[in-house]
Amino acid sequence: MKRFVQFIAGAVCPECKSKDTIAINPTDDQIYCVKCDFVEDRPQEKTSKNNNEINVVNLEDFKKNRDQNR
Repeated sequence: MKRFVQFIAGAVCPECKSKDTIAINPTDDQIYCVKCDFVEDRPQEKTSKNNNEINVVNLEDFKKNRDQNR
């Protein structure tokens, strides 16, 4: 049976600087480069210590809504 490899699109290896060569090992959640010997634990989602959230506004959407209301 062939092993399924999931790549991270656009990722650049920090060691060999190759693009699109970083894959995820689904069994132990490590990321690795298929071109060199780079291996590290997959970064975990950071949880915010405070509840301050940043609201991101797409200016183009804002302009469209503003123009429609005129």
